[in-house]
Amino acid sequence: MFARSLGRILLAVAFVCCLGELPLVAAGPSKTLVFDSKSVPVRSDPLIVGVGVHFGIGGEHGYAAGRAAPLIAAGHFDSYRDDLGWSVFWAPPSGGPGRQPAKLFDFIDMTKARPMLVLGHPNPSVPDGDPPLTDTGRKAFADFSAKAATATRNLHPIYEIWNEWNMNAVRGRPWLTGPGEPSDPRAAANYAPLAKASVKAISRAVPGATILVGAVGVDPGWKWTQAIVDMGVLDGASGLSVHMYNQCERNVADRTAREAIDRLDDLQKFLTAKHAGQAYPVYITEVGWPTAQKPCAITREASAANLAQFILWSSATPWLKGVWAYELKDQKENPNDLESNFGLYDVNYQPKLGACAVIEAGKLVKGTSGMTLHRPFGDLFIVQAQRSNGIRLIAWTSRDAVQASLTIGANARISRLCSEEAVATSSAAIGAMPVVIDIDTPKASVQAQLLP
Repeated sequence: MFARSLGRILLAVAFVCCLGELPLVAAGPSKTLVFDSKSVPVRSDPLIVGVGVHFGIGGEHGYAAGRAAPLIAAGHFDSYRDDLGWSVFWAPPSGGPGRQPAKLFDFIDMTKARPMLVLGHPNPSVPDGDPPLTDTGRKAFADFSAKAATATRNLHPIYEIWNEWNMNAVRGRPWLTGPGEPSDPRAAANYAPLAKASVKAISRAVPGATILVGAVGVDPGWKWTQAIVDMGVLDGASGLSVHMYNQCERNVADRTAREAIDRLDDLQKFLTAKHAGQAYPVYITEVGWPTAQKPCAITREASAANLAQFILWSSATPWLKGVWAYELKDQKENPNDLESNFGLYDVNYQPKLGACAVIEAGKLVKGTSGMTLHRPFGDLFIVQAQRSNGIRLIAWTSRDAVQASLTIGANARISRLCSEEAVATSSAAIGAMPVVIDIDTPKASVQAQLLP
């Protein structure tokens, strides 16, 4: 669960001028793009925008159902993700609704959003269940998965098989790189048969259930992921789930949504090649940038911009089916602990800028039937959203150290996410926080330019 000296000057000038005429600056590379209101394809299924919570496993990380549930129930999130642990799950012999862990099911009763339930965690009370590496252990886990699915079927959840097996099947070892040797419990060869058995068991118990495999943690070059795919782990599954983190990359420019986007494009190229040229569904069940001060400092502004960018890109990427921000709230008040500072809200449930970014990006996604992506430069993204009358563009750069301008061949209303009210103008400075541009014409010519 896991650059800015000149940039600050440019950002300061650009922010002041964002909604008015652009400042005079030296020319940078430019491209002219033509947008047509009829050119945006309708997305076949809406992007799921969700968030992670912690009620299903010990510790709960300071979560209170009575405070978390209203934030979910407000309609900002389509789904929430939590653990349904093997060792703590209990349902009556009749197969009725599960009631253990009680805190999780009490929370579930408080919100109508769709649950994503992570089926996992070792079970020391079951033979070969800690972790399940043998046929005996795998069968026991598959039986649990079927029982859990039966007991929760009326919730219409999404099921996910284990959480970051490549990092968490056992702990206390150096990070696994590559598929691993079979002697290592975390190896791809140990996850694939477990996932395949569980997918079959759930599908028999609840035909048509949405089942995700992978929940892949840190995986340089996607080598572990490629290995489980080669072993047939996607057979019968609804999609592949992966986690995206880069907050401690050595290069600050790689602590961005752009880096995660480029990495996911590489993954999809592999998946498409494996599926006869057809894109394969991918779900991002954890993504986030912690706002800790140490050891890898990321500002609240940068974290929020990254989250908004990632959600908007995802909606314009048809094979990307869902995004779950990690996580709803900070786990504790410790500015120097990364794991404690991923929250959209702080430890006292007060909104950080990330909450606004995710909510406002989600509103843009829900307010359109489709989006399409334009990337005139590597660090400049422009998403065109389907709009009943006119053109809507949403633009951003990968980070505030990179600035750009858009000059629109028509009057437009322009606003920055979580900032100003819309202002009528014909040009805009673009930085990391996405800018929304509404043009009341069926076609528009836009000059995009990177600033030096």
